[in-house]
Amino acid sequence: MGVLRGRDGTRLLWTGLGLVIAVLIGLALFRYVGTLLFAIFVYYATRPLYRWLDRYLEHPNVTATVTILFVVIPMVAVIGYAGVVALGELDRLLATSSLETYRSVFQPYLRLAREGHIGRLREMLGTGMGGSVAGTLAQRLPSAVTRLSSIAGFVFSVLARFFLMLTFLFYLLRDDHKLRHWFYDSVDHDERIVEYTTAVDGDLETVFVSNLAVIAVAAGVATATYVGLNVFASSGSVVATPVLLSLLIGIGTLIPAVGMKIVYVPYGLLLLGLAVTTATPLWHPIAFFALTFVVVDTIPDFFARSFLSARSGVHMGLVLLGYFLGTLAFGWYGLFLGPIVVVLAVHFADKIFPDLVDDLFVS
Repeated sequence: MGVLRGRDGTRLLWTGLGLVIAVLIGLALFRYVGTLLFAIFVYYATRPLYRWLDRYLEHPNVTATVTILFVVIPMVAVIGYAGVVALGELDRLLATSSLETYRSVFQPYLRLAREGHIGRLREMLGTGMGGSVAGTLAQRLPSAVTRLSSIAGFVFSVLARFFLMLTFLFYLLRDDHKLRHWFYDSVDHDERIVEYTTAVDGDLETVFVSNLAVIAVAAGVATATYVGLNVFASSGSVVATPVLLSLLIGIGTLIPAVGMKIVYVPYGLLLLGLAVTTATPLWHPIAFFALTFVVVDTIPDFFARSFLSARSGVHMGLVLLGYFLGTLAFGWYGLFLGPIVVVLAVHFADKIFPDLVDDLFVS
């Protein structure tokens, strides 16, 4: 234990303990790095709203809750609307699926139960017909339980990550100033560190707020375009679900390189297929593609993004490259990690690297 005596030994001990703690925290967060990065994205995107509300509410817990509700309510609305549409499609699917077998098997028993013939129901259940029900259940129930277990596990995982993201977001919004003061006090307000982190923090807010604004502008322009197209179409609606499609197009703007085309191109091809195989007018897909490409895919992606990115100290081309390479390298969460790495690298090259080179040559 003599090695640990003195100032250097104590520092070595504390450094080792700090590394162990950092490794444990890193291992805990590694599986949820995507959730954490998404929380950081939403934090920067909603921080201006939080600070504006904080001037009037002056209660950090209430302000953070209201800000989160501003994010959660639209998300729930989109999911709910998509769920209503999906349920309609599911109902049509079940009418022709293998689940119809269950209906035909149970229908006689359900009819007797509704009519109150309990005695006859017992007789049927006690005969071979009841055995057929038991056989059907024995044959199909295990696979149904397995599927339900898988679905339940998936739903639980999604909900757990969602609430974890909300927890990260709540405390980032409420206590970011405490974290900032602790860090600056720890580095003794070193001028270069403060300047570097301040520049990174400001540009990350600009980049992520721009993303949120582009999503809103794209969804709004698409909604107005498709609703107007349906109004002027005398031969029936061109876009069956304009609001849902517009929201998906807005979200599609986040996807690098492809962007909203990943949504509207397949839908346009579907309209084209309907025009070829049914009585749907051919001008429906032509008008859809023309208006979407000229209006929806141009205004948000060029004008809105260019206007918002002009406020940032990072070149827009580098940001787009960060989105693209980040997604290729890290998967879906690279969509948020890529821009963060770009902003860190740009300001490191601008503010830190020249001083490091000067120190290297001077020494």
